[in-house]
Amino acid sequence: MYRRTRRPINPFFPHQFQRPNTKQNNPSLLSYFRTSDGNLDFDKIAGTAQQAKGLFNQFSPFITKFFKK
Repeated sequence: MYRRTRRPINPFFPHQFQRPNTKQNNPSLLSYFRTSDGNLDFDKIAGTAQQAKGLFNQFSPFITKFFKK
């Protein structure tokens, strides 16, 4: 029977081929915006979008100065 040879393991990156099981532990992005009965909470989505817009408006002048140099 033919046996394939295994590639040597890189000692500097021992976990490079192992993928963590993230589907069970990490909820999806939309799950943060769901109510207790499972419906989407559009008020929470709108509030989060407004916070993101405010954060962007605060930092956009700093970012433009940083990239213009």
